[in-house]
Amino acid sequence: MLKYTGDTAFVDVAQAASFIANYDQYRLTGFGRWSLYLSDTHEYIGFCGLSRPNAMADVDLGFRIARQHWRQGYATEAAQAAIMLASTRYGLSRLIGRAKLDNLASVSTLEKLGFIADPNVCKDDIWRHFSLNLDDNFADSEHVNISII
Repeated sequence: MLKYTGDTAFVDVAQAASFIANYDQYRLTGFGRWSLYLSDTHEYIGFCGLSRPNAMADVDLGFRIARQHWRQGYATEAAQAAIMLASTRYGLSRLIGRAKLDNLASVSTLEKLGFIADPNVCKDDIWRHFSLNLDDNFADSEHVNISII
């Protein structure tokens, strides 16, 4: 999952636990990234959700799916649920998304979800930036079952 993110892996469980203990997105905004599990096997396959990185005004939609589950529609399905929550539960009117230029699957997923690429924003010719106006009709998709525990 880390190939396209720019993130580094945690060194050990203690470092991961420290990250989780200091992750204050939920306290500050009421939302964050949600774990994704297959409904039939309960296998963890990744995460998807909303975040407001640093002092950014815009809320970012992000998703990461384990490699063995790529190209099965899980990112799209989870992102549709996150988009609906962004609009209906959190009252957001706009989301942004980012993908590395060579991450064609994520670029395609964002475009499929209705995100529009911003041709003027491309950090170091590595990242493509997208935005989605939630006031537009984004819910043309089928009903998505959302289970929040």
